[in-house]
Amino acid sequence: MPPDAKIETDKVTTTASRAQTALHPSLDGVRAVLFDVGGTLLHPDWERLARLASRGAGREFRPSELGRKFKEMMCEVDAGMQRGEPAPEDSRKRNWVFRRVYRALEIDETTCESLSEQIDATHAERHLWCAPDDEAARVLGALKAAGLRLAVISNTEDGRLDELLELVGLKAHFDLLIDSQVVGQRKPDAGIFQMTLARLGLEPREAVFIGDSYAHDALAALSVGMRAVLLDPLDFYPDSLCPRIRTLGELIG
Repeated sequence: MPPDAKIETDKVTTTASRAQTALHPSLDGVRAVLFDVGGTLLHPDWERLARLASRGAGREFRPSELGRKFKEMMCEVDAGMQRGEPAPEDSRKRNWVFRRVYRALEIDETTCESLSEQIDATHAERHLWCAPDDEAARVLGALKAAGLRLAVISNTEDGRLDELLELVGLKAHFDLLIDSQVVGQRKPDAGIFQMTLARLGLEPREAVFIGDSYAHDALAALSVGMRAVLLDPLDFYPDSLCPRIRTLGELIG
């Protein structure tokens, strides 16, 4: 079959596949969907983290309480970056997310430092970002079936992205995994998005980025010419410059 004929056949097949799946309007015409991991596809094991906090602080914490503090904390970080402030200095340090969550629970700094060491030990036993979103596998499978290429850009502290996605059974869905610790660049820097697009052989307009951080994910993707969709389950970003979804399931109707 001549190359041009094969391309046209592939286009017809892809179009037919997408016609069978009701995709979110933001995915119309794109060739690839790129995802954030932490807070988007996977969530922390808040039960283990709540148990650590309860033992360390001597009072009980509910997993849901930690989860909400996490969302509120990330919203505060986003607001600062929207004001022109750089990404927080501590965001390049280990356990920065969980330290901030614990401080938001009014746990004193000495206890937070001790808890950070316990987090390291707990994380070594089993990855703490190990709770797949309830809709992740179904959504990824449907997007793949619709003929879209899938990739991940994730800021990690330990370079274990590949291992993590294998652990939770999602790795097979992706064509490319970009781990900040491995490539030496981090979101929201433009370079990590540009590197990913180059490896996929795509122009920015051909890809959309899905993430839960307005500054690190959505605005960063928009700044390099990509589309973006913000995962905003608690309606924290009513003035978002990009479309928002409450759940991953909205990506496929």
